[in-house]
Amino acid sequence: MKITQNGDLLKILLVILFNLIRITHQTTTYSCNATASCGCSTNSATLSRIVGGEAATPATWGWAVSLNIANTSLCGGSIISASWVITAAHCVNSQTASSITIYAGSN
Repeated sequence: MKITQNGDLLKILLVILFNLIRITHQTTTYSCNATASCGCSTNSATLSRIVGGEAATPATWGWAVSLNIANTSLCGGSIISASWVITAAHCVNSQTASSITIYAGSN
């Protein structure tokens, strides 16, 4: 197809842009299996993006924690028992347990 007018090119570019926006703004709702041994969040979680993040809805990710050093969010982690949190090794390398603050149950 030969594009002979700038208007035709603009229309094609707008259609492509619209489709890209539509694809990238889809949301996903995560529902919990009520019979799961780990339990369920009070609310289902809805996400529209991962990169750049978004605030979590209260009571949706009860096992997720924030690891902070010197009042700076360093990494995330997951509660795996009443006494243990798991995170990536590079997050705590060269740190002492007393230098890390773990925040859970808040945004």
